Amino acid sequence: MNNRKLYAAAMIIMSLLVIVSVAFSAVNRRADSFTNNNLITEEALYGEVVDSIQTQGFAIRMESVINPNYTGVLNYRVANGSRVSSGGVIADIFMSESDAAAQNMADRMEREIQSLSALSRPMDAYVSASTALGEQIYDDLSDVMLDIQQGDFSGVTQTKEALLLSLSRKQVLSGQESAEDYAQRVSELKREKDSITNGTGQSMNSIKAPKAGYFITYADGLERAVSIDEVENLTPKKLEQLLAEEKGTVSQQCIGKICEDFKWYMACLFDDDAMIKFEGVEEVTLDIPFASTATIPAKVVARNRDADSGKTAVVFECTYMDADLATVRNENVQVNVKTYSGVLVNEKALRFLDIEYQETDEKDNTVTKIKENVKGVYVVYGGQLEFVQVFTEKDVNGYAVCKLELSEDEQKNLVTDHTIRLYDKVVVGGVDLYDGKVVR
Repeated sequence: MNNRKLYAAAMIIMSLLVIVSVAFSAVNRRADSFTNNNLITEEALYGEVVDSIQTQGFAIRMESVINPNYTGVLNYRVANGSRVSSGGVIADIFMSESDAAAQNMADRMEREIQSLSALSRPMDAYVSASTALGEQIYDDLSDVMLDIQQGDFSGVTQTKEALLLSLSRKQVLSGQESAEDYAQRVSELKREKDSITNGTGQSMNSIKAPKAGYFITYADGLERAVSIDEVENLTPKKLEQLLAEEKGTVSQQCIGKICEDFKWYMACLFDDDAMIKFEGVEEVTLDIPFASTATIPAKVVARNRDADSGKTAVVFECTYMDADLATVRNENVQVNVKTYSGVLVNEKALRFLDIEYQETDEKDNTVTKIKENVKGVYVVYGGQLEFVQVFTEKDVNGYAVCKLELSEDEQKNLVTDHTIRLYDKVVVGGVDLYDGKVVR
């Protein structure tokens, strides 16, 4: 009987404890809600944001199309995107496909002979560079992967050979292979090359580069769509037509073209809203993500507006050129107008308040004034909310770029105790916010 009473009493006590615990949690949650108002905060961090515009661009270069009159089988001697000198041989003409294929094989063997010849020398000829060999292997491997990602399979041939050479050097330096092994391999390759070239026909003719520059193995028929001399006069109407063009007429005899000059142009079309970003801007950078990994410095050389359409043709002059950019024509372009740095604050945190402040007049009397629409944010400081005034240089991509160091004029206009500081807990969400509110 006593056991039953003790059991019943224990159950009652446990039930009461559960009820008290639940009630306490509910009250605590309500207190937290009342105190914190479900505040959402973000840490104020220093960073950079780029004010950019996505658009379509048309590339204009000094290009010479190569249209030789030939009969036979064409065999390129240089890879697509290679730098060539004026008068340098870019292709050979053979009587048959088999002769051209044999010459290709002989050329590959010759490249391998040149590479392995360095390894056939005594090891101490290049052992001094052993400390940098690991970095070289990593760089060569990165180049191979980059060519594959960009679909530049003609470039993979060259980068692959460079990687194999670096790996072979490591084999020699580590003692896994000797210089004598490579000397023997060079001798074998020379014999194989001689047997191939002796049994095939020689080239009937060669085609030489008319100008120095980057050699591209194809033409799109738009090489003369805009004269370099007239590029700064390009109208929005003409540019719209160019951006709609897919490809022009190309001769069947065309074997490629030469991009002659490192200076080239990218023309883009913008509306009036986008043109606001270019006010006072003379230099930008361009990203062409689907064609090149390079960030290209560019200068604004023309802004030609059509009053009827409200469109402006902006022409950018570029002096950076590589094999990838030499193939660009009509591409998606990101124009990076300007980069801003400072404390990045979510735009949701910005508020405009009327702030009461005090200043001393000419008679040394303390005067209370009110400054209207002060831009600022609430920060959690010392368990309280504090409104601090901010001075923003630019709002980009949903963030306000706030200054840490204020100018003399900004210091005079500061009506709170201080401006935002690095690592402040900035309130980006909450209700019933006011200066001095106690938070947990």
